Amino acid sequence: MYFTTLLSVTLLLAATEATGVARNPYNCMSFVVPVPVDNVTLVVPPFPDFPDQYAATAFANEVTKQITFPGPSPDANLTTLTTTFDISAEYCTPATANPKSPTLLILTHGIGFNRSYWDFYLPGTPDDAQYSYINRVTAAGYSTLSWNRLGIEPSTIPDPYRELQSLVELAVLTSLTTLVRAGKIAQVPQPQKVVHVGHSWGSILSNALAAVAPGLSDGLVLTGYSHLVTYQNLFIADTSFHIASQNQPDRFPNQTYSTGFLTWPDKYANQFSFLLYPYFDPVVLDRAEETKYPFTVGEFLTAATLPLEAPQFQGPVLYLAAEADLIFCASNCTAFFGPDSAAVEAFNGSKSVETYIQPRVGHGINLHKNATGAYDVVLDWASRHGF
Repeated sequence: MYFTTLLSVTLLLAATEATGVARNPYNCMSFVVPVPVDNVTLVVPPFPDFPDQYAATAFANEVTKQITFPGPSPDANLTTLTTTFDISAEYCTPATANPKSPTLLILTHGIGFNRSYWDFYLPGTPDDAQYSYINRVTAAGYSTLSWNRLGIEPSTIPDPYRELQSLVELAVLTSLTTLVRAGKIAQVPQPQKVVHVGHSWGSILSNALAAVAPGLSDGLVLTGYSHLVTYQNLFIADTSFHIASQNQPDRFPNQTYSTGFLTWPDKYANQFSFLLYPYFDPVVLDRAEETKYPFTVGEFLTAATLPLEAPQFQGPVLYLAAEADLIFCASNCTAFFGPDSAAVEAFNGSKSVETYIQPRVGHGINLHKNATGAYDVVLDWASRHGF
């Protein structure tokens, strides 16, 4: 295994704060694709649905006592799920033919977002693409497939206690990738290579996919992620598991979003977990809060069931960490990416594991003023590895 650390100070161009980045021409097609999952293990929650906010907050209190993600007890009641979910996706490609276009980047967003995290624009500024990852990578010639995870409309909104669990989300990503690689999604040309790009929870799912199906991915880009979950309790305490239907009832009506759908209280809690002051525009924070999406009880109940050691994965890996990532590094990522770190050792069969720490960003990398510098780090990595 070849290991490289790219310290933030060595790539000065990546630290440049972009303003007024022009929108490049790229074409996107949105669609809904049926994605089957088969015989996925579920954990039956050992408690009833939350009757009110008091119960949700009490669960947050219990979870923050854990050093790592809480896992099901050894005597947990298990069942299985076989079904087909509707997944909302968007395929984007350069407006003109490019030899890199057959390389497809499958983009998986994190908790609190939908797929717009990868193509973020402020209202009234449709030509300013400084926060759009898709704008930058399609300009370089790549194609992208972004998707809304389960529970994020218009993807299926399943039971947040008993169905929207971590192994189900992994099964959806695995099945979606299998369909893509086989050329069985009509809107997406069969790719020559597939690179999985994740953010936060999306990075965890992409990591887990490399563990359970290493042949499905040619390379991994894991952003906003350190392989450690020690500091998740900072995020949980920040949110105190506010019930989404009470926090934003117009967007999350309780007829659709039961008490198992959770969020944080307000934009300042959003800033606390995701953004680094003063390196973001307050209007970006306002927009992020207006367009936030909930997470679920089932995800936190079962997060520890995801396999994260991927010794059979042989493709190159890039960790792109945020310098001040609260959720995965307690706001200081500089100590967590050495050659003996959990992040690097998780891929000890890979031909290359590279790590980079983007300066002046918090956990939500794409929402900061110098996000384009992070995008260029990914493009440099992709080019050097033949993608």
